Amino acid sequence: MSSTTSPISGTFLTRLARTLPARARRAAASGRDAGASALEWAIIAAVVVVAASVIGGAIYKIVQTKSAALETCATVAVGDACAGGKTSGS
Repeated sequence: MSSTTSPISGTFLTRLARTLPARARRAAASGRDAGASALEWAIIAAVVVVAASVIGGAIYKIVQTKSAALETCATVAVGDACAGGKTSGS
């Protein structure tokens, strides 16, 4: 594909081709700790996402339950029993 039809210019690709091998050599020379650290952060991020999803799901269920109870009580006349036998006057 020519550079005129490609959204990425040829100079960018040339610079990238020069830069990537140097970065790879530096990463290899620094040891494997950087990769392990990145993996640890990825695992921590995954745990946080799962925890947030579980907490969000629990909150959603509580809100849905309360919303259904409120909707039921909204159709009951004032003074009549609603949501477990409670009256609105007590």
